[in-house]
Amino acid sequence: MRTKYITIVLVVLTTALTSGSLPQKANGIINSVSVAFKEGNSSQITKHFNPTVEMELLEDENMFSKAQAELLLKDFFNKYKPTSFKVNHQGTKGNTSFAIGILLTSSGNFRVSIFMKEENERMLIHQLRIELSE
Repeated sequence: MRTKYITIVLVVLTTALTSGSLPQKANGIINSVSVAFKEGNSSQITKHFNPTVEMELLEDENMFSKAQAELLLKDFFNKYKPTSFKVNHQGTKGNTSFAIGILLTSSGNFRVSIFMKEENERMLIHQLRIELSE
């Protein structure tokens, strides 16, 4: 009887401790990427990328390697100097998470959409969209 009780307690604790790990991973990435967007730090953003990422940058959409995406973001930040970034919405469903925010720059405002997916215990960005905000 005692062994059954201990087993039940261990199962409940394990479930409770691991159930919040996905949102925590996503929040960690969102926080890190938010700071990087404020600073215009392309390498800090792409360190959270999947090896290939779908990226839309001002209506130019394609699949890119991490290295290509970093160069594109670096060029974008050179042209549009960030002044602030704020996440407006975020959520998690299954093994995916998203965040949507507004990037304010010296030359215009942009809507940023980040889509993440957990694979092999790692949360990675699979899609990034940067669109002109109206």
